[in-house]
Amino acid sequence: MVGIGPGHPDYVTPIALKKIQSADVIIGGRRQLKMCEGVSCAKILFDGKLDLEKALDNPGNVVVLASGDPTIYGILDKILSLRKKEEIEVISGISCIQYMLGKLKMPMKDVCVISLHGRKQELIEKVKEYKSLAVLTDKIHSPCYIAQSLRQAGIVDVKIYVGENLSYENEKIGEFSVEELAESTQNFDLNVVVITRCGSMDSASLTSFL
Repeated sequence: MVGIGPGHPDYVTPIALKKIQSADVIIGGRRQLKMCEGVSCAKILFDGKLDLEKALDNPGNVVVLASGDPTIYGILDKILSLRKKEEIEVISGISCIQYMLGKLKMPMKDVCVISLHGRKQELIEKVKEYKSLAVLTDKIHSPCYIAQSLRQAGIVDVKIYVGENLSYENEKIGEFSVEELAESTQNFDLNVVVITRCGSMDSASLTSFL
């Protein structure tokens, strides 16, 4: 398994690139495979129709691509259900969480990470328990949904940062109050949310969505 970072090729580590270039078969999503167009090997699209166990049985060096880091709410759990640990090599990448916190100049040691991507998490309990929270979102559990949930729970004394299309040319990072985001009708692209009681970034360095 190879983590390929938040998206832009600049964030693919040298060891990850080396493993990709030596692959006989690469399995990944459409965007991930596009990054490997220059690699001469078989490529398998990882979508809802793919029999992953069968795909892993391909001969030679099979590389499964993972966005960010495969150990952080990634595909590693699925691979471990299909293969023994000793049969797997994991190459960690730079996660979108690490990238976002770097942009916010926020130490990771102070942050709890949860995922709402296809999962049910106790968001409100985590916000109450931790000073800062990084949230992986999906289309249903969007930044606006998160803000509305916070407002409904009476939690309005926090700042919400939304990082959209992180590492790409159209990257945007915005700072919002709970009320602002709860009332927004913005449709966000691929994003990460950070909720914090630790002050705010310099507004000059942020791009507002509203």
